Amino acid sequence: MEKKAKIAIKVIAVIVVLLIAYLMLPYIMGVVENPPGSTIIVLPKKINFEFERIVDISAGSFTVNFTIPENNTFQHIVVNDLSNEIKTVHHAYNKTWWSYSSVGSARYILRYNGTTFLKVWNIKNSEDASSIPESLKRQYNHAEFIDVGDGTRKVVIDPAPFRSVTLNITSAKHGVVNKLRAIYDVIVKNFKYKTERNGMPRSAVETWNSGSGDCDELSFVFVSMARSIGIPAWMEYGLLYDGHTWVGHAWVRSVIPHDGSVEEVNIDVTMEVGREDLGRGFLIRDPYRITLWVEDGNSKHLSAYYRYITYTTPPPLDYNEEVKVIYLKESDNVTVPVGETIPSWLMLLIVLLIIMVVIVIIIRW
Repeated sequence: MEKKAKIAIKVIAVIVVLLIAYLMLPYIMGVVENPPGSTIIVLPKKINFEFERIVDISAGSFTVNFTIPENNTFQHIVVNDLSNEIKTVHHAYNKTWWSYSSVGSARYILRYNGTTFLKVWNIKNSEDASSIPESLKRQYNHAEFIDVGDGTRKVVIDPAPFRSVTLNITSAKHGVVNKLRAIYDVIVKNFKYKTERNGMPRSAVETWNSGSGDCDELSFVFVSMARSIGIPAWMEYGLLYDGHTWVGHAWVRSVIPHDGSVEEVNIDVTMEVGREDLGRGFLIRDPYRITLWVEDGNSKHLSAYYRYITYTTPPPLDYNEEVKVIYLKESDNVTVPVGETIPSWLMLLIVLLIIMVVIVIIIRW
């Protein structure tokens, strides 16, 4: 009788374990489909801020254009003009800008106040580039130039020279997300971040050959490589809070087809250049950035963004910019896993082994 009671208790215990496993199935499958990373970083869900950009310009006569951030799911921002200068407001080719024309010298004061938000794209698997709309490919998968003056053009984004090397890097990778990650890893592991630059940026080819570059130069390389294998990628320009002040910055926007839709994502290759490659800048948009303009694949518009000041000579242009941080407050910190993750199949095996071990212990008890 005692033996039967013990067997009954074991059976009940096994049933309870299986029932608990069933009730926890959504959580278990979540862990299996999104295994933990080897490292975590802590980021705020949002930041509230206020700062001023103070720009002093001196020249014979000049026109300066300031691109004004527009509100979207990543940012809610108001910019107030504290300058005593007359401006005209323009809206065209995916951006808003304030234009000022002056003679001699002028001071411009723009006060930014708002909130920016964290976004993490948790995409592990995706379809290939054939699932990306042809309209996006036509818009972006080509070379782009910048007008550097005197009618001279520099091709800064150039897919053709990168096609062979990119195919070699990505041929064993399946799906757009894995191909983009392979390109990201190559740039992060093999380039140095160099911030000093005079004048216009170097081209993607020049940057590749030199082995170093700043934010837009390294982004040109990424964009060229992605476009070379049929994946639309383009430049995103804005401001970045570097822990002390707000500085001009550039990063990448691309698209990943998955689960029946095509999602736009951000990639910032400069987050880890010269550091350990954990993917801090891959599919993670931290809240410390403001988007000013997302380029539209038109070289004339790209040139206009870089040539935001036009002036007559003599005298030469004298430009000075200062950023005064009034406040910055972080809210709702969260942990974000980065680095290599445990494969989903291995995570499933671990979960099944744990359940089996518990059942064996109950049976042998």
